[in-house]
Amino acid sequence: MARMSKRAFNNVVIFAMLGMIFLFNINSFLPSATAPASIPLLPKDGYVLKIEQGSHKLERVGQQWRWSGVRQTLASTPEQHIDVWRQATMDMAKPPRSVLQTEPLITVVWLAGATQGRVYAIVPAANKVWIQFDSDWYMLNQVTIEELLPWLGDSEEM
Repeated sequence: MARMSKRAFNNVVIFAMLGMIFLFNINSFLPSATAPASIPLLPKDGYVLKIEQGSHKLERVGQQWRWSGVRQTLASTPEQHIDVWRQATMDMAKPPRSVLQTEPLITVVWLAGATQGRVYAIVPAANKVWIQFDSDWYMLNQVTIEELLPWLGDSEEM
């Protein structure tokens, strides 16, 4: 059996340590998972109790829904409106400067079991709907501002 010199043994130890460092940090060498293409506006298991925007409100009262602050009959039913919120998806995007300089429509959605409402800053611009949520900006997919907040045509808020 051949004996290794002290220098050869040191080289083996060095390469073994480099191999261990590589194994412990392998996640940093692998490509990271890409962000999901679209994320839901509301959590899939979220049970909506109330949507508030300005003086307008859509809230659950027992088994029924009730509009507050709406002066005219809306084209959609409360159930259809809630479905729009549940099915809406959004993509993370960087908004143009004009969106950042526009005063947003602050909307709060209250979900069952949550201690705080989900706050959305909504900015309609150029046939797109921009949403700021948790300090990130998103662009809403295939949903118009009229579908999201149907009472806007009813007031001076927009």
